Amino acid sequence: MNKMKNKTAEEKFNALRRQAEELMAKPDFSRRLVAVEDPLRLIHELQTFQVELELQNDELRRAQQELMEFKIHYTQLYDFTPVGYITLDAKGNIIDANMTLARMLATERSFLIDRPLSDHILPPDQDIYYLHLQRLFAYKKRQICELKMTQKEGPSFDVQMESTAIPESGQGKAWYRTVIIDVSDRKRAERLLKYGRHQLESVLNRIESCVYIADMTSYEILFMNTYMIKKHKADLTGQVCWAAIHGKQTGPCDICNNDRLVDEAGKPTEPCIQEFYDKESGKWLELSSLAVPWTDDRLVRLEIARNITGRKQAEKEQKEITLTLEEKVKQRTAELEDMNATLRILLKKREVDKNEIEEKIFANHKLILAPIIRNLKKNLTRESQKNMMEILESELKNILSPFSKKLSDNMVNLTPMEIHIADLVKFGKTNKEISEIMHSSIHTISRHRENIRKKTGLKNKKVNLRSFLSTLE
Repeated sequence: MNKMKNKTAEEKFNALRRQAEELMAKPDFSRRLVAVEDPLRLIHELQTFQVELELQNDELRRAQQELMEFKIHYTQLYDFTPVGYITLDAKGNIIDANMTLARMLATERSFLIDRPLSDHILPPDQDIYYLHLQRLFAYKKRQICELKMTQKEGPSFDVQMESTAIPESGQGKAWYRTVIIDVSDRKRAERLLKYGRHQLESVLNRIESCVYIADMTSYEILFMNTYMIKKHKADLTGQVCWAAIHGKQTGPCDICNNDRLVDEAGKPTEPCIQEFYDKESGKWLELSSLAVPWTDDRLVRLEIARNITGRKQAEKEQKEITLTLEEKVKQRTAELEDMNATLRILLKKREVDKNEIEEKIFANHKLILAPIIRNLKKNLTRESQKNMMEILESELKNILSPFSKKLSDNMVNLTPMEIHIADLVKFGKTNKEISEIMHSSIHTISRHRENIRKKTGLKNKKVNLRSFLSTLE
């Protein structure tokens, strides 16, 4: 490239020199100098011409300085750019190369000049390079290819090669400018992404549920797992999800929750899980949606649709069983409550009957047995008989002691005389008849009757004493 520029400048200088010599050789140029008669005027013009020449010389030096600075800037830009630059001839030989390419190939730049570029391309990629040159030479248009280059003593690396034809080249020869970019990092990342995607697809294809990935803006299906392809009997990749999966839709589904899969900062949120009844298939589906990064770093929608019809049917049956059991429990509870109410009534009646029996037993003892025992004790003469009666009286007291603690009958407060008189009143005896039986005055019998009414709570009440005493049987 520098040789070409030097030759061009030299040719221009020689052309200008020839043009000046031709002008000086013309007759008009010589006569113009002879025609000048005034030497002072001639000297003035010569001085003026000298000043003009000096100014032009200064301008030329300034232009040369700018040209030199531009050349240095261009050289730095050319040599130290982060990509490799080379100039090739029609045979693929390197005419010129920058320092970056020399560093990429781990060699000196001088070792590259006039050498074929194919020397630094791996044999398996020679055909790619050959076709690249053929298209470039044939169409004279930009050509791009990717291949592997190798260092003299080192590993190979991936490059992207972009070549264009140079419109004007020296001596009418066809020259081509090629840019070589090291894309090893990009290729490595692509391989990692490809491997990651392969791993992801392998995992998703093992899931026995419908799984698909769609763009969150265009709704384009980017991936479908094997299970979903078999279910739909077609690979819907590249189609719009709401139109391909739900054919009757005219827009995004009502259950679409793309807006809830990312937060205000555009970051993925927690998975969104919802249940959906598919009317077309008559099945219940559990939809699990999640925003995940795709291979090009954009967020996409990952959705897993799991058939939960069996579970929903089991839940429905369990709910029906629960409702049936609850109804039976309610009925049984009502029956038990009725039985408990009846039992409480029976127990209460039993308690009342028990209390009545106890009261009657104790009352009969006080009213009947106790007076008889006392009379017998008074009439007995033999000591052994009295002892037997005392024993009998003691045993009866022991037997009746539990009843006496529970009994609330007012007749327990009556004296033996009052009990005897109450017993006669109960049998319908008048005061006169009782006085004759008891060998007491009518006045004494009347006083005992008043005491009985008082102790039984009948004082000042219009209740017949005989009737009251009859209720205690």
